[in-house]
Amino acid sequence: MGQLSILLVAVSVVTYVIMVITRTRQSMDINKVAKRDGKARSAFSVSEQHTFIHPEYDIVLDGGQIGPTGLLVIARLKPKNATIGTLPEFVLRWDEKDTHLDVDPVDVSKAGESQFKKGTSNYYGHHADKLHSGPRVFEANIGWHGQPVYHGEIRFNLTREAEAKVAIGLSASGIRELQ
Repeated sequence: MGQLSILLVAVSVVTYVIMVITRTRQSMDINKVAKRDGKARSAFSVSEQHTFIHPEYDIVLDGGQIGPTGLLVIARLKPKNATIGTLPEFVLRWDEKDTHLDVDPVDVSKAGESQFKKGTSNYYGHHADKLHSGPRVFEANIGWHGQPVYHGEIRFNLTREAEAKVAIGLSASGIRELQ
């Protein structure tokens, strides 16, 4: 009977260890967008140094957690006066697929967004230029409607998470008849 008890205790301990290792976060939204192991989950040590920023803009460094839609915002360029109407907010976000820093205008027309993503002489800056990878350093040069908005370097590191799964097989031999 002693060997059977030891075997049951071992199985219980292994089951507990597997549950602890494979436990996931309470927020399932993050896990839904994390389709592959090692996806960037947050940014840290975010800093910037600009050579130009439009006088109607402020830069806000974010570097928070990945959002429920998978968006990992590194920084935002926000107009100081929201009533201007011609100056949109810009989101500087991590593009996991292309491992790059992308810039997106917020609440703009489809035509303006399309021109910005294509990169014209009046609308430019969707893809920042990668200068270094550890820490990540990108040069952003953003313009909207013929006006320069921002030129500078954005630096940051990424936090990645990996999930470990453990499978342990147990076997017992030498069945003994109990009396």
